[in-house]
Amino acid sequence: MGSVASSQEFRQSSSLGYSGRASHLRLELLAKRSFDIVFSLLALVFISPVLLAIVILIKLDSEGPVLYVSERIGRDGKRFRFPKFRTMVKEADSLRGALLHLNERQGNLFKMSNDPRVTRLGRLLRRHSLDELPQFFSVLTGQMSVVGPRPCLPSE
Repeated sequence: MGSVASSQEFRQSSSLGYSGRASHLRLELLAKRSFDIVFSLLALVFISPVLLAIVILIKLDSEGPVLYVSERIGRDGKRFRFPKFRTMVKEADSLRGALLHLNERQGNLFKMSNDPRVTRLGRLLRRHSLDELPQFFSVLTGQMSVVGPRPCLPSE
């Protein structure tokens, strides 16, 4: 029927006190971390052929490293390395200044609909969010979570 707690249930839950709530929170965090580990491990195992194919295609498509790694801000303000498959030309960061006048957003966020720095393969990877797959390694190492907000850039 309804989910109204009886007065006895209410007394029991409020009698847990601080230590009961703290242990309940620790249990929730442990469950979330366990889910992250199991989910990311399974995902990495099942998508490993796709990851390998993307690595080969990036190497064939353009010069430069396979991964683009940026610094992000995680839990408690800790900085960590945030990997993605590279979708832009090798020196894209240094070319950004010449394109600032074409920015379609305001503030620190730089976005362009047809950014000339994006490679042909990069457009495909971005369209299907395949460039995000290496982030499962960050989930596995505990720097990110499967469920939660996207980590911010230091400039945000």
